[in-house]
Amino acid sequence: MSRDAFIGELRHRMAGLPQQTVERTVEYYSELIADSVEDGLTEEEAVSRLGSLDEIVASVVKDTPLTQIVETRIQERKKKGSSGWVIALLILGAPVWLPVLIAALAVAFALFVALWAVVIALWAVVAAVILTGLAALVAGVVELCRLHLPQGLVLLGGGLVCLGLCALLYLLMKLLTVGTVKLCRWLWVSVKSLFVGKKGK
Repeated sequence: MSRDAFIGELRHRMAGLPQQTVERTVEYYSELIADSVEDGLTEEEAVSRLGSLDEIVASVVKDTPLTQIVETRIQERKKKGSSGWVIALLILGAPVWLPVLIAALAVAFALFVALWAVVIALWAVVAAVILTGLAALVAGVVELCRLHLPQGLVLLGGGLVCLGLCALLYLLMKLLTVGTVKLCRWLWVSVKSLFVGKKGK
């Protein structure tokens, strides 16, 4: 893809973002391509090194506040001019769509809270297993000092098993937490992309 085709497609896909953000992004990637061409690459090679347009646009959307995106969309609607019947339909339909919108937002928020509640609860389980393992080790040492060998060895073994299990649980929980954070970011970017109204290829 040539530089002009890349920049044109980039502008096309960023429709709905604030104009200042679009211009800053276009200028940044134009300079990257120009620098690569000065280093001896062709335009096509320079463009191919930038990555996919989907990734670039998703990154820009992620870094743009939702309030700016919504404000830009509202300004675009004002420039196009909203017809009176659309406004009338919105007002007359408010008793229907407003409760549905509030319910949808409430469900989304409840799912978000439930997701993180599960993650926090699982971390609490890991902490409890760690404390149990440490307590079993201490109790095992005490029992050995009191010359209760069978009880002491059982407690020491149980404590070591708990701590070993915790190492595995910690790694799994770390992966789960990172995955949950990535999922939440992806969902947030997807919501913002709806407001951008990214056009297809």
